[in-house]
Amino acid sequence: MREISLLHQVTAIVIGIMLALGILMQTEAYGMIQTASTVEQTDVTALFAETLELPSLIQVAVARSPKISAAKARWQATVEQYPQVTALPDPMFMYGYYMRSVETRVGPQRHRVSFSQTFPYPGTLDAAGEVVKKAIEIERVKHEQVIRDLIVELKLSYHELAYLQRAVELTQQNHDLIASILTIATARYAEGKAGLNDVLKAQSQLAQLEYDLILLRELQLVEQANIKGILSMPSTTSLGTTVPVAYEPLDVTLADIEKQALSKRQELRIAELTIEKATKGIALAEFQTKPMLKFDLMTVETGKALMFDTPGSGKNPFSIGFGVTIPWSSLKNSSKVREAQQNRETVTANKRALEDETKVALQKVYFRLENARRLIELYETTLIPQAGAAIEVAETWHQEGPKSITGFLETQSVWLNFNLARLRATADYQQNVARLERLVGGKIDDSHIQ
Repeated sequence: MREISLLHQVTAIVIGIMLALGILMQTEAYGMIQTASTVEQTDVTALFAETLELPSLIQVAVARSPKISAAKARWQATVEQYPQVTALPDPMFMYGYYMRSVETRVGPQRHRVSFSQTFPYPGTLDAAGEVVKKAIEIERVKHEQVIRDLIVELKLSYHELAYLQRAVELTQQNHDLIASILTIATARYAEGKAGLNDVLKAQSQLAQLEYDLILLRELQLVEQANIKGILSMPSTTSLGTTVPVAYEPLDVTLADIEKQALSKRQELRIAELTIEKATKGIALAEFQTKPMLKFDLMTVETGKALMFDTPGSGKNPFSIGFGVTIPWSSLKNSSKVREAQQNRETVTANKRALEDETKVALQKVYFRLENARRLIELYETTLIPQAGAAIEVAETWHQEGPKSITGFLETQSVWLNFNLARLRATADYQQNVARLERLVGGKIDDSHIQ
């Protein structure tokens, strides 16, 4: 009985040590989960029925987006891998019953109980944990990337909707003006003071403006539906008028933007983390070529000997065993390490290619950004003031004879087109800023630029 008690004590100690290790691993994993706190969902009722403000839209979109929720779930699922890969293999408990008891000098053997535990080579579990830690960091950055892309898509749609709403207002005002001019032109034509061409010109412009209004309003519905989809809101939700974002030209060079992108862009950070993960994978592969250890405890329940005075009668045998795997296949082991090394070479080359693609994409978007800025300055400082002055001159058409109606209509059309083009260039500029933010990985920092 003393031997059985000793076995129980040793077994309890071993199991206690493994449970303690498991608790420590779970605690570390729990700390990782805590850093990935869940974004509180925002309850949307009639927040945007009257006005649409971009900061509020972004806040609601981030809180409600199923894409972000999916990315968060993938991140947390990866966190759950850590306690799995850093835990010891499950111990094996075995019970054996002798169908025919084995008679020994000290008595018949009836039952066998054994306990075994496998131990990877020292450092293997730590190396596996380091690989998972990099995978967790990659998923965290991917979660950040999803948020970034969602915000950029919302900005693109918001600025487009803002342009369309301003364009509808401007076109409607011009439509009302042309309609009044058509009334005057028709009356003057009946009096013989205006030509038929004046009436036809006014009618054609009015018809074109009516078509433009239909098209612009339908495009508004498309952008509103896109915003509702981004915010995961019902399609029947009513959206109000946008609050245009003030035009503030960036005072930053392409070289500065490129520098920020190469250090901040999520895709490049993921690529760098993937390289680090592959490096950790090489270390893990090297550990996996090492031998594994095995520890065994076994006892056999033995009955009383037939001879009562037999020394050691009913004594249970107790054994402790150790084993080790033999990694005899050097070809298999070396190929595992070479595979990990080739994986690192692959992700390293992919990072260099992604850096080149980022530079090219930045060049294209920055050109469109600068072109939109030049157009805004051209329309605001030159073309629109000139068109406005021309309208003031053309408003004297009623004092200069019937032919001045056509001239006024043409001047008014030019003024409208210039103002619409300025609105379009402003929207393009804001949208290209958002596209640059996607390539940079967030807000563009121009605070250090003088």
